[in-house]
This record gives sequence, structure tokens and C-alpha cells, in this order.
Amino acid sequence: MSFGAREALLKALETGPLKVVVNIETKIYPSEELTLIAEIPGQKAAEERFVFSAHVQEPGANDNASGVGTLAEMARVAIQLHQKKQINPQRTMTFLWGDEIRSTRRYIQQDSNRAKGIKWGVSLDMVGEDTEKTGGTFLIEKMPDPSAIWTRGDDKHSEWGATKVGKEDLNPHYFNDFIEYVCRTHAKQYPWTVNTNPFEGGSDHQPFLNAEIPGLLFWHFTDVFYHTDADRIDKVSPQTLFNVGTSALASALVLSEGGEAIALEVNSILKTASIKRLKGEIQLSLDAVKSGESVAEQQDILATWKQWYTESIPTLSDILLEAPTAAFLKQSKATTNKVSKITKSGMTALKSSAKKN
Repeated sequence: MSFGAREALLKALETGPLKVVVNIETKIYPSEELTLIAEIPGQKAAEERFVFSAHVQEPGANDNASGVGTLAEMARVAIQLHQKKQINPQRTMTFLWGDEIRSTRRYIQQDSNRAKGIKWGVSLDMVGEDTEKTGGTFLIEKMPDPSAIWTRGDDKHSEWGATKVGKEDLNPHYFNDFIEYVCRTHAKQYPWTVNTNPFEGGSDHQPFLNAEIPGLLFWHFTDVFYHTDADRIDKVSPQTLFNVGTSALASALVLSEGGEAIALEVNSILKTASIKRLKGEIQLSLDAVKSGESVAEQQDILATWKQWYTESIPTLSDILLEAPTAAFLKQSKATTNKVSKITKSGMTALKSSAKKN
């Protein structure tokens, strides 16, 4: 229903009961699925790739012309930089346009050898919002992590709603924290509010996750004009398009370049994020125990977050283009030790709190 129709109905309801007659016409017909793929081949590891996808079948300006247009501009800028020899990605950068979920899934499933080389995937869906007009906020939908199982503190689901997630659905990786870091770093220089939401599903990041490939969604929600005929160009913000496109492309350029220096930097990002997360979760668990909740459940939450980070740290090696050096392994071990130390202190505090209560 359009926003205008909604307003008309609300006004009519002010005078009493209302009956609405709706006439619907639909068409079912055979069609051809078309997918467009553009690539910048990697110089050293061309079989490994960072894949972006944006779906084309939604008819709105934000959903999803904004994703299609942003990805087109990202590809244009990337190839221009490449032609000027200002970038030289060591891994392939892939830009994909097609039907939502279907084209991305087919790209992954159609060639098993190609699929093995997909290291990261990002979907651009409703990325151009002028939030003063549409509402909502920019969101990075994280790949399933413990916040999708225990959503608390600053973590909040969008109005799209939660999807049931269990421990068996977790695939620990640094991707969540790295992408959030890039976006928040950009937001320090430009007007932009960056938020995250626990995994919910329903867009082009889902096929990546189904194939156990790290995958994230860049989007906005809620949009009061979502799926209405008022989703038009006046609801799109050029600044938002710039913010999203720049952050997405920068992330791909960094990871596609790879190497030990970058892997060490991401290790530092992951270490900072893990410390902040664990300290926050420990405090939430202490508060929960004080309010009478189960100590065992709180210990389980902390243990799951510890496992998430200790198993994410080894995945940093996929950024490397060569075998890990002693220096890299030393830094990785230091991060693991820090995670274990903080979690241990949290468990001790929980036991002490339980005794007092």
C-alpha cells in the first residue's frame, strides 16, 4: 500500500467504519533470468575474490536502484583507479547484478571451483536512504554471531525481525568487526550514523552464508516508503550513497590487497573489538545474575563469545598471500591470550556475584 493510500484510509476511518474493495491484476509468464558480472582480476591470487551483489528486480529508488547504482559507481571508480595504476588488487574483485538471492546463489553454486575462491561477500540493498525522510538508519547486518542468539545490550533487531539462530549456525570470522571498523572510521569524517543488527536474513547475503562464506548486508530499515510507489528519487541521499559506496569499496580494496601488514592491522581491529565486546557482555551478565537470572546461562553466553573470538583469530590467515610468519603468529597468539584472560576474569566475577546473591 502506498503512503498516500494509507493516509487516505486513516482519514476516512475518522468518520466511522470503512469498507475497502481491492482489485488486483497479476500476470504469470515465462521470463529469462539475466545476470551481469564485472571483474577486476587479481594479480597474484586471481582465483580468490571479494564479491559484491545488488539485486535489480525491485522497482523502487531505494529498493533497490540505490544498491544497483552504488555498485555501478563502485565498479566505475575501481576500474578507473586500476587503469591509472593507483590500485593493483592481488585478488579478484567481482561486481554482480541480478535477481535477488537467485543470481547470487547461482553464481556460487554454478561453479564449485569458483565458489571455493570466494572469500568475502557483501550485499547492497536499500543503501541510499535519506533517513530524515524515510526513517530508520543505516545498518550492517552481521553474519550470525552470538548476538543473534542472545540479543541484549546495544544489540537490537530491526523491524524486519529475528531469525532463529543456534550455536550450530555460527561460523566465527573477523569480517563483522572489520567491516564495522571501516564504516565507523569513515563516519568520523563525514555525516553518517552507522549501526549494526544481528543476523536476520532475507537478502543477497544469505547465499554466501548458506555456502559458509563470510557474508554481510549493507541496508537501511525501517523505511516508511518501503515497497510503495512513493519510493522515489527524492527519498535518496547522495551523501548516503557516497558513504556506503566508499566504505564498501575501501573494505574490498584492503582485503583484496591482502598481505601480512594488513592481516596484522585487522588483528589489532579484532583485538580491540573483542575486548570491548567481552567487557560489555561480562557487565550484562553480572547485571543479569543480580536480577536473578541463571548463572549457568550467563557463563554459557560468555563461553560462546570467547569461542567466537578465539576461533575468529585463526581466520585472519586468509588475508595473507604467503605462509604466516613468526611475527604474525605471535600477534595472533597475544590476541587469543587476551580474549581468554578477559573471559576468565568474567567467569570469576560471575561466580563471586552468584555467591553474594
